[in-house]
Amino acid sequence: MRVCDIARGWGVSSSYVARLAKRGMPLSSLAEADSWRTENLKKPPRSESGARAIKMQTEQTSLAEGEDKDSSFARLKRCQRAERMAFELLEELGKGSNAVAMRAGVHAYGESARRASEAELAHAKHQQVTRAWIGMDEMREFISTWFGGIRSLLDAMPSSIAARANPSDPECAKKAIQEGVDQIFITIQKAEGAFS
Repeated sequence: MRVCDIARGWGVSSSYVARLAKRGMPLSSLAEADSWRTENLKKPPRSESGARAIKMQTEQTSLAEGEDKDSSFARLKRCQRAERMAFELLEELGKGSNAVAMRAGVHAYGESARRASEAELAHAKHQQVTRAWIGMDEMREFISTWFGGIRSLLDAMPSSIAARANPSDPECAKKAIQEGVDQIFITIQKAEGAFS
């Protein structure tokens, strides 16, 4: 990871993170940097936002039991949790008068909201690719194809079975069957608006 990424995650300056890196803090991941910082520093972070950012990052990276950490759904849930936490932090900071902490809180919330949006889009694309989700256009096409075929069969039914239903007066049978089919269409249109 870059120094500026860790600084952004903690809500502190890049020079502060660079000084810690010179003292031996690992830059391989934010979690390792958090651990090193907790173990090696006696003073708490300068602002409450820094302490809260450490807690937020730790909670964000923990997974629920049985959750696949690589799934798009798990990433989406983690990002949504982080966004909620960042918003709560922002609300708390809004009650205080620390402008630096407020600026860091606004930045953290904006970043978490952006990541949540990206995760939501990635999850939707994943569902579409794996066919776990079907788009509205595709669903309309499916309904039109299948229900259109059913409508055609119902429209043709009076003519096709009138002679078999009443061989002596096929026109009377056709009229009676047509009235029944029309009643079916009226009922369906009232119920759902389908076949319109």
